Amino acid sequence: MSVSEITREIASGAAAAGVALLFVPVPRIPPTARRLAGLVLLVAAWAALAATLLPDGEGQRVTDRLTTPAGAAAAVAGIAAVLVLSAVAVRLTLRWPTAWFVALGLALPVRIPVPIGGDDRNLLLPLYVVIAVGAAAFLWGRLRGRFTAADEPSTLLDIPLAAFLVYALASCVWSVDPEEAAVKLVFFYVPFTLLYLVVVALWRHGRALRALAWSTVCLAVPVAVLAVYQYAARDIFLNVRLQQANVYSRFFRSNAIFYDPNILGRYLVVAIVAIVAVAWLRPRPREIVVAVVLLVPLCAGLAVTFSRSSCLMLMLALALMSWRAFGARRTLAVGGATLAVLALGAFTASKNVRKVVTDSGRLEKVSEGRFDLIRGGVEIWQEAPVHGAGLGGFENRYEAILTPAEQKRVRVVISHNTPVTVLSELGAVGFGLFVWLGIRLWRNLADGARLARDPERWAIWTILALVCGILLHALFYAGFFEDPFLWALTAGAMVMAGAAGAVAKRPQAGPEGVPTA
Repeated sequence: MSVSEITREIASGAAAAGVALLFVPVPRIPPTARRLAGLVLLVAAWAALAATLLPDGEGQRVTDRLTTPAGAAAAVAGIAAVLVLSAVAVRLTLRWPTAWFVALGLALPVRIPVPIGGDDRNLLLPLYVVIAVGAAAFLWGRLRGRFTAADEPSTLLDIPLAAFLVYALASCVWSVDPEEAAVKLVFFYVPFTLLYLVVVALWRHGRALRALAWSTVCLAVPVAVLAVYQYAARDIFLNVRLQQANVYSRFFRSNAIFYDPNILGRYLVVAIVAIVAVAWLRPRPREIVVAVVLLVPLCAGLAVTFSRSSCLMLMLALALMSWRAFGARRTLAVGGATLAVLALGAFTASKNVRKVVTDSGRLEKVSEGRFDLIRGGVEIWQEAPVHGAGLGGFENRYEAILTPAEQKRVRVVISHNTPVTVLSELGAVGFGLFVWLGIRLWRNLADGARLARDPERWAIWTILALVCGILLHALFYAGFFEDPFLWALTAGAMVMAGAAGAVAKRPQAGPEGVPTA
């Protein structure tokens, strides 16, 4: 076993312990001290894991550069600049927390290609900076008394979330692909765990929801316009494989600033649902006109992605919002009738639709191999039904179960179904924790939407609709826990739901001023 492998195993266990300290109460240890210890342990483990992802010899080359006078001077100047900019950003966050949420909304979708392990990974580098600034601001504000014990980042979701995260991080110890597991920890699970905690801690101190919604919409509109331009000009950025695929496909799919059109579609759906939610709260003529003007480019951008999973996500989110607004009977009646008419029209008018519905081979071809991936995931799970193949192990094990002929033919070996991914990588234990987490999330947000008052009631339900939509999207594309919107929106909704539950449980004064149950 190499030094890198030993380091990864130790760091994965330390990261799991750090997450447990961040979320789970420990008797006789103050929450602030416990979370500080957990944060230190988690960041140290994160740094160790990140070091194992450096190319061979890169660490030595960096050290050699730093030993030269020019390299040392550049390093000192860079560190000084980073410290100054960080201090300014932290101070701005403490004085105006809303600015941090604006920066968060703008950074959430931005991905930058970075070569990792021989592949180009699209990483959320600006988001990591925003998370670090938010965490530093909260810690500094806590030490200086700007934040009190009531601001400690905790929600009703802490225990099930901690259970799933601890098990997922610990699974890196037995993962069949330790490098991929380290990538998931370093670039997704660890920073997004911190994102959840920082959003919870800062949510009450700024106009968080408004800042997130409008910054998302303001960025999504030009992104959608760019996607429409790509479609008209037949020009693709950032994805040579997509450019080549468009040459042989009947549909030209746009990706704008994203690598994959499906991720672009998911992002545009978030913006569309946000606009619909605001328009429902403020159904005045001026707001309706503004909403329509914004929705036109967003819907056009969604159309040129040709992302079926994103369209299903939008349909589910709008259906859940209609359920809340108009009731289950009306929603089912109108939605069912609309779907029936559209399905009947498509079935009778299109020969291709009839083939897809009646021919399993044609359906498999249209699904682009997703059914094979699901079957492969089940086979992987059967090899280790209790504990699974470990985080990041799906691709490795799926390639192993393919025949030599299939390995030459099959191009996609990444799971496109989150539940199957969880089952194959984390086994029955991890899948059970995943289900528990989903049930608790639904119940907490649904109860919060019932107990809260408008506009929080509508906001909580809208976020719940988006979370369900993201999960539906992840049934066909995966990327559920790798979506930063899921973590940020869930954290904010849990804060609002917790506040609504606390108000509902607060004793009310009776006629004589005596509290009543």
